[in-house]
Amino acid sequence: MKSFMKSNSCAALFFLAVACAIAQAPQSIPKVEGDSFSGHHVVLPGDAKGKVAVLVFGFTKASKTPTSLWAQKTQAEFGSNAGFELYQLPVLEDVPHLIRGMVISGMKKGVPENTHDHFVPVLQGEADLKKFVNYREPDDAYLVVIDPVGQVTQQLHGPFTDAAYTQLRAQVQSLLGHQN
Repeated sequence: MKSFMKSNSCAALFFLAVACAIAQAPQSIPKVEGDSFSGHHVVLPGDAKGKVAVLVFGFTKASKTPTSLWAQKTQAEFGSNAGFELYQLPVLEDVPHLIRGMVISGMKKGVPENTHDHFVPVLQGEADLKKFVNYREPDDAYLVVIDPVGQVTQQLHGPFTDAAYTQLRAQVQSLLGHQN
């Protein structure tokens, strides 16, 4: 009986250790692709390989305000660092095809030209992206920080706040510090 209990305890500990290892394994981002406003085809995380990247997703027209605030603040602080990239990724798959071109054209007019290379409307994979970012609030900004090998190191969502930005800044600074 003692031998049976001992072997069951060992098996339980083994499975617990495996479950913990899986839970702590780095999370990969699903493939995100689209054409940037400058006309380049972008595939993430591959195009950000070798750099720390912040991906800012928005899923509704109303998410423009929080996504823009996050992007502006982050770009202002880290944009001059050669090891950093910021991508703004409005997810437009649910926009009807009939008006999608007009929506994209209107967006492009409001986006500063110096950000066109990294402003990429996403037209496919919306359901997978919503699952990936733990989508809850339609009008929130959803931020994903990836390390130079393409692994997710942090996810945030919500409006821009100084407290949330402090968390993002610490993560990006830490990753950039590990690059040097």
